[in-house]
Formats: sequence, structure tokens, C-alpha cells
Amino acid sequence: MTLLPALLLAAAGLAAGEPAADPRQEAWDQFRSLYASGDYAGALPLAQRVVELTEASADRDHELPTAWSNLGATQLKLGDHAAALASYRQALELLEATQGIASRRLIGPLAGLGSVHAAMQQHALAAEFLSRALAVSRRADGLFNLAQMPLIDLLVDSQLALGNLQLAERERIYALRVSEQNHGFDDPRTLPSVARLAHFYESLAQFAAARGLYLRMRDISMKEGGLQNPTTIRALLAIGRSHRLQYTLDPDSLIEAAAAERDSFFGRPAPAPMATNPSALRPDRGGEQALVQALAALRGATDPPRDLLAEVLIEMGDWMTTLRRTDAALPFYAEAVTLAAAEPGGPATSPLAAPRQVFFRPPPASLRSRIRTPGTILAHRAEFSLTVGEDGTPRDITILSSEMGEGQRAQMQRALDRALYSPRFEDGAPRATEGVRFSAVWYEPEETPQESAGRQ
Repeated sequence: MTLLPALLLAAAGLAAGEPAADPRQEAWDQFRSLYASGDYAGALPLAQRVVELTEASADRDHELPTAWSNLGATQLKLGDHAAALASYRQALELLEATQGIASRRLIGPLAGLGSVHAAMQQHALAAEFLSRALAVSRRADGLFNLAQMPLIDLLVDSQLALGNLQLAERERIYALRVSEQNHGFDDPRTLPSVARLAHFYESLAQFAAARGLYLRMRDISMKEGGLQNPTTIRALLAIGRSHRLQYTLDPDSLIEAAAAERDSFFGRPAPAPMATNPSALRPDRGGEQALVQALAALRGATDPPRDLLAEVLIEMGDWMTTLRRTDAALPFYAEAVTLAAAEPGGPATSPLAAPRQVFFRPPPASLRSRIRTPGTILAHRAEFSLTVGEDGTPRDITILSSEMGEGQRAQMQRALDRALYSPRFEDGAPRATEGVRFSAVWYEPEETPQESAGRQ
């Protein structure tokens, strides 16, 4: 997780591409060339040389912070975090002394310090520096400037690592607003920000919110290339996946949606969720229709992207597996394996070279705290071993290790017994696989000192 080089190197006052007029300019040109080519070890002594020559230069106050920042960026690329922190701090202190605390030039070293702390897994410090960099960016260049987008991405990563889901969501939404302000609501240039917010919601099991954004992606991308646009296909693929995962992981939301739709039709307020057995539900057919549409578009193309076709085939297989229709799932999986066999690396690179868990509905209590409880969340883990049969069903489940309570572990094992996998394929056929590992997590809120004292 490193800052984009453009934020650092583009700030240099030395003019790239001009004839080398002095040793400092020559060292800078060589450094810039090696850094751009990815030869960071070769660039390091040149970055150090630029710092040394700039310190002796008449315009050191203007150029030296940039020289230190470029040295810090190189050290970060090489994994020398302590040295990178020292270099970025030098750049920041020099700028604060000469430019004040609101100068646009502070963004580079602030973001660099955030990147280094994030690389060291010190995400609280990373978020502090990145938030400050964003504040400077918005004051200097406006609330909706596009240059802040890489900073938002870095801050979101650190907030997620800290478990600050609401803060991460706020920044993801803000990034989308920035894109909309600059490009318009339905401009294709907004698609990266739409996709990031959609993936964020999907990662939190907020599938309806994610799907709304995937539908927006489909509608925008359809304007450029229609169904032959790979972005359209990926949006349809995501729509299908979101329906399948919602059915798998959040069946209660389907019950609530059905109740709301029923009572809206009859003109009555929606009551509390119906006491419907989740096992009697079926995934929304809209997901299957989206996948069928994507697959038809790819099959109708002259030269469809093979990796994208394989993804859609596997998702179609996963859809059928979720419906417990193994006979219908296996042909989709087999075709995807055939595509992988034609690629460099052969079947070993296929996602179906090993069993994949497709359907697993964890006990509702194991996820409730992660999604709905503020504060620090503890993750209790357990690891199981099992055999996945040729039909994708698990058997011979044993516990290897556990941090869960006895009741939690028993519930998790019962849920695993009802799981479904795509089987391993070998020589074009499904095979049983022993020794498959599965790691489960049970989330609980951390007790406050008052709660802990009350139990004593």
C-alpha cells in the first residue's frame, strides 16, 4: 500500500527531460528514469545523492522537501520503513517551517507517512496522516478535486483495517460524489468509484445496496458497447453473484423484502419479518437471468475474453450448486476448466483446481456483532478439516483448533455440514478431495471494563 509515484515525483522542481546542467540535475534525471522503470535499488543511491546536492544548493528551501520525499518513496518501495519515515518527516518539517501547515506541498509527505504506517500495520497513525493530507487537499484545491482520490483509497484501506466501517463508508461515498461532481452522474468515468462502493457494500453483506450500484454500472456501461462491453458483462456477473450471496448469507433480508412487497401491494404497513423458514426460500431469479444474459452475450461474441467467460461459467455453476442442482452445475464447471487448460499454466491456474466453498450459511449470531455493533469487535476463530466429495458435499468433518465456546463451535460445525462446494477437477472430471481446511469466525463485541466488573 504505497502512494502513487505521481504525487511525489510530479512535485519536483527539477525539470525532467531538460539537458543536465549540473550534477544535481543529472542525478535527478537518472533517479527519475530508474524509479519509473521499477529499479528502486538502483534509484536509491541517486535519491540520496539528490538530497546531498540539494542541501548544498542555493534553492534548498524550495527543492529539499521534494528530494527528501522522493528518497522516502524509494525507501518505502524497498521495504525500509524506518528510513522512509525519517525521510518523509524531514520533508514535512521543512515544509511546515517554510510553507506553513496549509500548503498544498504538504500532501506528498503526509500521504507518504500514511503509506509507511499502513505498510507497518500501524493503521491508526496511517489514518491520522492521511486524514490530514485530505484536509489540506480539500482546502487547497476544493472539496471535490480529483487529485484526492488516491488519498481516499488509502484512508479507506486503513479505516477498514481498524474496523471503522462507518468512516470507511463515508469516504467511499464521498469519492463517488467527487467523481459525480467532476464528470456527471451517468458518465462512464464514474464507474471505478461506483464499483469500489459496490464492492465495499458486498464485502459487508449489504447485498441490496451493492446490487443497486451494480445495476447502475450496467446501465452506464450499456451506453458504450451494449452487451459486448466487458464492463456490462462484469456488472451482470456481479448482479447474479449479489443475488446468490444474499440468499446464502442473509436470507432474513429476503423474508423482509417479501413481506414489504406483499403489504405494499395490499396497502398495509409492512409488519415485522415473517416467520418463514429460510430453507424454504429460493434466490431471486433476477440473478440467474443476469447470468444467462451475460453468458449469451459472451457466446455471441466473435472473440470473447476467455477469463471473463470462465468467470461467468463458474458463477453459473455456483448458482446451480446453491440450488443443489449438481447435475446442472458440473457442465458449467467443466467448460470453465477446458478454457483454463488452453491458457498459460494450464489447469493448475484454474479456480477449480481445488475445492471452493460455494454455499455456507453461518449461524446468524456469529455475524450479528460485526455488522450491527459499534465499538471493538473480537473475532473468535476455529479451523476444521473435511473431505469434499465429487458432488461437492462435505463429509468427515473434524475440528483442528478453536477459540470459540463449545456451543458456538457446535453451531458452526452444523452449519458446515450443510455447506456446498464446487469439487476439484482433474483430467476434466470432478474428484473427491481429502484434508480440505475451513476457517470460521464468530464475532463478538469486546466487553467494556464496566461489563467485565459486573460479571465479577
